[in-house]
Amino acid sequence: MTRRLDPLGPLLAILAGALFVLRGFDSVLTRDLALYAYAGQRVADGVPPYVGVLNRSGPLAHLVPGAGAWLGDRVGMDDLLATRLVMFLVSVLVVWATYVLGRDVLRSRAVGAAAATFVATMPGFVIYAVGGPRDKTTMVLFLTLALVAMVRGRWGWAGTCVALATLTWQPAFLPGIAAVAVAALLTPGHRLRALLRVAVAGALTTLVFVAGFALAGALPEALDGFIRIHLTATYQPGLTEEWDETWEAFRIAFGFATYPFLAGLVLLPLVTVPSAWRLVRRSTRLPDRTGDVALVAATAGEVAGLVWSYRTFNGWADALVLVPFAALGLAGALALVARALPGRVGAAVPVAACLALLAGGLAYVFEDHEPVLTAQRAEVDAVLDVLPDATMVSIEAPQPLVLAHRVNPSQHQMFRLGLETYVDDTWPGGLEGYADWIAERSPDIVAVGGGARYDWLMPVLDADYVEIGTTTGWYWFVDRDLGADTVAELRDAVED
Repeated sequence: MTRRLDPLGPLLAILAGALFVLRGFDSVLTRDLALYAYAGQRVADGVPPYVGVLNRSGPLAHLVPGAGAWLGDRVGMDDLLATRLVMFLVSVLVVWATYVLGRDVLRSRAVGAAAATFVATMPGFVIYAVGGPRDKTTMVLFLTLALVAMVRGRWGWAGTCVALATLTWQPAFLPGIAAVAVAALLTPGHRLRALLRVAVAGALTTLVFVAGFALAGALPEALDGFIRIHLTATYQPGLTEEWDETWEAFRIAFGFATYPFLAGLVLLPLVTVPSAWRLVRRSTRLPDRTGDVALVAATAGEVAGLVWSYRTFNGWADALVLVPFAALGLAGALALVARALPGRVGAAVPVAACLALLAGGLAYVFEDHEPVLTAQRAEVDAVLDVLPDATMVSIEAPQPLVLAHRVNPSQHQMFRLGLETYVDDTWPGGLEGYADWIAERSPDIVAVGGGARYDWLMPVLDADYVEIGTTTGWYWFVDRDLGADTVAELRDAVED
């Protein structure tokens, strides 16, 4: 086990950071990214997760962006940029942790570097590294750290990290606990004690959050967002539903890494076969057994993640829960090839893989980037120049709220995949009552996300509002009572 600081880890993190910076922090602010940015702003304002905005992810999906927004407020930095910088730091830590995982499991620094470079250059990961915030980035960090702790036999830390990954994005629990539990069961000695440490550490970590919400008086909202909605209201499609659209979105997001990612998932079980055979025959000495146990455990985690993804898959970002396993699969295959080849030829294999991945990553950051955020900021600023004190309501369009630093008058902004059902069940008068509530408040602006022209909403908008244009990700509706001249001025501001 490596005890001293391995300089290659931070060096790879710095290299990844340079690649991320080349991508830039001005990529488009989409609906989901804006949701987490808005959640972070509300946390920075002192409002607990789920109270500021209802969301189905874990509380850390609010708290980590909240740390960025809070720091931005304290140092006078734009809070969205500060939030993206925090996610940038989380992302370089993921790269470092992936290196440690690959190195410790496969006992090769070069192979560990290849695993880290794969993650650092993967377009689907780079997008969120500088264009977030997104819950999946934080989840990948804690899931990878759980696997590192598992390899090192730090069962308490493994349980804590699985809990933290789950408290970021709930489905991470399945691959995380599957891997850690299998590793504990395959480790000679005190198996029951190892499992108990995992369970106790995970439970205590979770209880800290429960106590925090209870002290803040927000436990009912937290339980609704974290558990109840999933059990009673959420609809989530499986991987095979609308397969063509899902595959196309995945292919576009992962770019050149699409097939290496899939290959890594296929290769992990294959490279694990010799390890499983040695464990069955009990033919490995203790120092060698650690890597074998880790590969078998990681395969169990991958299988659990694949089963969940087949059952529930909301979009390409959900595949990021499999990133540590794909990276380990590719690294394992490289290790086998390198060891099968003579001397310097074998040593050159992971180096060549790193260079090829780096070339793909550089091509991506230079060729596939548009600074859309600049245009989004300019448009929101132009609208606020006309209506400096505008009140806003968001219907699946948190972007203008984030950029204008406005607060939605209710915790509800998202209505898809079952959240419509939740609002209909809990709001007085249901969804139509919510639309009437918007009409009664008569905000100056209602921002509506693409595809969110709901039957319960449009009668109010058609009666009282004028659509003045569209932008990247949302539509502007302004109150008719503002007057024809103001409406025309707002239309010009959006269309320019």
